[in-house]
Amino acid sequence: MASHFSSGDKTPKSVPTIQRAATGSSPYSRDNAAAYATVRRGGRPGSPRRGRVVAIVVCAVVALLLVVGGTVGFMLYRSAMTVKASAATIMDQVDPLKESLKSGDEAALSNAVSTIVSETDTIQREVSAPLWTVASFIPVIGEDVRSVQTLGTVASDLVNEALVPITDDLAGVQLSSLFQDGVVNVELIQEVSGSLGDALPVIQSSVDAISALPEAHIPQLREVLDRVQGPVSEAGGVIEQVKPMIDLLPQMLGADGQTRTYLIVAQNNAELRSTGGLPGSWGTITVTDGAISMGGDFHTVLHKDGLRASATDEEISYVCATIHTDPAQMNFTPDFTRVGTLAREYWEQVGNGSVDGVIAIDPVFLQRLLALTGGFTVADGTVVDGSNAASILLNGAYKAIGDDGDAQDAFFASVAAQAFDHVMNNLGGVDMTALLDVIQASGEDGRLLVWMANEDEEALMDQLGLSGALEDDPATPELGVYLNDSTVSKISWYASTSTVVGEGVTNADGTTTYDVTTTLSNTITPEEAQSVPRYISGYNPQKRDVTDMLVYLYVYAPAGGSISNYAVSEGGIVDGMSPIDCTVYGRQVINSFVHARAGETVTITYQVTVPAGATEPLSVRTTPLGQESLMSVQEPGAQQ
Repeated sequence: MASHFSSGDKTPKSVPTIQRAATGSSPYSRDNAAAYATVRRGGRPGSPRRGRVVAIVVCAVVALLLVVGGTVGFMLYRSAMTVKASAATIMDQVDPLKESLKSGDEAALSNAVSTIVSETDTIQREVSAPLWTVASFIPVIGEDVRSVQTLGTVASDLVNEALVPITDDLAGVQLSSLFQDGVVNVELIQEVSGSLGDALPVIQSSVDAISALPEAHIPQLREVLDRVQGPVSEAGGVIEQVKPMIDLLPQMLGADGQTRTYLIVAQNNAELRSTGGLPGSWGTITVTDGAISMGGDFHTVLHKDGLRASATDEEISYVCATIHTDPAQMNFTPDFTRVGTLAREYWEQVGNGSVDGVIAIDPVFLQRLLALTGGFTVADGTVVDGSNAASILLNGAYKAIGDDGDAQDAFFASVAAQAFDHVMNNLGGVDMTALLDVIQASGEDGRLLVWMANEDEEALMDQLGLSGALEDDPATPELGVYLNDSTVSKISWYASTSTVVGEGVTNADGTTTYDVTTTLSNTITPEEAQSVPRYISGYNPQKRDVTDMLVYLYVYAPAGGSISNYAVSEGGIVDGMSPIDCTVYGRQVINSFVHARAGETVTITYQVTVPAGATEPLSVRTTPLGQESLMSVQEPGAQQ
């Protein structure tokens, strides 16, 4: 049999007919190599029809993914809108919540809290859904989604672990439940203190969690974060400030049977002193387990012999020469932390025992309280109320009683006792918000000042703005303008003052200088000066005529600052009494002895320079007058 292959010829001899098959190509050609390889691997060669099927399947899958993706996106958008709506509803409840807490409106408080809880649960439910978890893996946007989830968790914690427990304790708390029949509910205060203590860690962790969130990519989320971070941090700050007060209040109110005694000093603005007025009437209140009572009648300790308080040489030389021997002059210093110390020493030296604190009030503060509690009628039939208390006690009584000092003392002692009883018996029924506003305003303008012997309690008074301490932070410069009567009278009722601070000019060394103008006017008329008792017109032999008003005017530079170019208008200085430039409490002080007849005005111009590190514009603290309408302060940027 002949061989299929001849030597040198590799072409098969027995397959020429196959090469001429109808397909027109060899099964081993390049066109069929892929198919052949498929067959060798055990597969089946594809076909155009099968390729079209694969393409259709791929397109269908892509289309399905697009539909699913669009559906998921729509669902996520709709969920986000639900979250946004709930968040907006919560924000709308912030003001009602605050107002109901202040007023003690239990129904409004419950409604606000219920709404907040419901909407917070909605937010947490939405952002915890699998849909949001899936979305959190999307590049870039996923980071914002995780931030929203964190906010949902934080909101839930804040509401359920802080807001609800606190509001449960405060529900229905009005002054009527906190304060009844002259007794403060100490147990309630302690309960609230416990709730605040439990809430603080939750609030702090929430603040930390929100602060750690990355900057949002979505503008709307950035706006939400900006809105949330502020209030949460503010709430934490408020509670951190309130918590020490709540903690200390029980011991200040004589908890656990420990009696506290406080000296009340009534300042008479008709005879001005730096912190308000002549400290004429003194008395005590005692507090045991929240029960407040008067320790006896109010009386005077002024001008008694043999007294000596711990005033410094600086105070004796540059504030008042008798500040250490006469209680009448102890508040020539504007620093109430020093006044409180001196008052306590004087009270002990006259044999009245030790006190735990000193509280100074004036008739304007009393008038503000009477505006809340209603008035009362004194023995002579006069009605003292929220519209006339200051004018009766600072002017009208002197006109009616005349120069009879004993009769005056008896009248004021009677009024003080009645006022105390009336306020204690009616304070529980007043609006808490209004009372807090009175206390805050009176602390700000120096009509309510408190000094405490206990250092922690004194620090709390400073925090609350009631300590009357001089501002010692150069970053917040404060100019002091203080008046001390030397007419030896009650003519200060007619005093009118104004201090205007111009816009600051920045100097090359970074300090800022302000032009300042202070005026003192005497508003008494010649006719009235002739008709009033001498107790009002005054006894100082240096008076030029019956209308003359004599005042020591002190200008205290801010901490780290200075006063320059000080000038008093012609005729304003008492003859032979040039201004004294000295240093008191580590700051520059200029003292001028000025006078003004009826209708006259003394004008003082000067410049005040504050340190380079000051972060706030120059502010002004001044002596509160008997007539609020006669005093004016205009600081930089304020409207006249």
